Amino acid sequence: MALLEGKRALITGLASNRSIAWGIAKAMQREGAEIALTYQNEKLRPRVEKFAA
Repeated sequence: MALLEGKRALITGLASNRSIAWGIAKAMQREGAEIALTYQNEKLRPRVEKFAA
């Protein structure tokens, strides 16, 4: 059983694969959490969609 299995997390400010938010989201996802992501503007949307895929 993963550490965060069955938990939900809201990650705000996902900007790039070099951001702290990206690292936290990846770690939480790896541990089984269900992730919801926010981003600042439409310019960042493709990056967030790439992460969510």
